[in-house]
Amino acid sequence: MLTAEERAILDFERSWWIEPGPKDQAIEFSLGLSAASYYERLLELLSDASAFEYDPLTVKRVKTMVEQPLGRELAV
Repeated sequence: MLTAEERAILDFERSWWIEPGPKDQAIEFSLGLSAASYYERLLELLSDASAFEYDPLTVKRVKTMVEQPLGRELAV
């Protein structure tokens, strides 16, 4: 079962781009966490079945981003 803070992290990740300013500032303003703490907790949630049940699309999207190597070019 997810805590209120864990749900808030997933909710934020789902819609952070509607917040004004840079993401790291929005994280601190909305959640009261440093960007480092936020990402650490978000990554932990990716392996939590409760997180997947709560928001499967966000969990899948973040997992895909994390697993995709940097600099990978799209095949044409």
